[in-house]
Amino acid sequence: MYTPIGLMFLGLALGFGLRKVSCLARVPRAITPTILLMLFVLGLAVGGNKALVANLPTLGGRALALTLAGVAGSLIGVLLIRRHFPGAGPGGRAIAAAEQKERAGSPADAAGLATAFKDAPLPPRGTASGGADDGR
Repeated sequence: MYTPIGLMFLGLALGFGLRKVSCLARVPRAITPTILLMLFVLGLAVGGNKALVANLPTLGGRALALTLAGVAGSLIGVLLIRRHFPGAGPGGRAIAAAEQKERAGSPADAAGLATAFKDAPLPPRGTASGGADDGR
């Protein structure tokens, strides 16, 4: 476990130290082919392991069940949050404002702060900094 993390930090340090070396400018183009080659070699290793291939239907079924459970849990969480916090989510404040017969963009709406303070009166002179004259 320490070896991969140590190699990652070593690569970060070398990349930071050698970032002005011109031949390293070609490294980003090599990343995608390198990842594809690593995935191919991983597939070869999995395909060559007889025990793993024999258990693949069981492992695949478990992976599918775990994926479906994760998605279902996320959807249930979203439904619970939206039910108990009507302002949560994209456009939620406007929907909540419409449900409460308020217009979107009112002072209660966080997106309407500009309209809420556009016509607000300025505080009287001398009250902005605790009673002292602020020199306006």
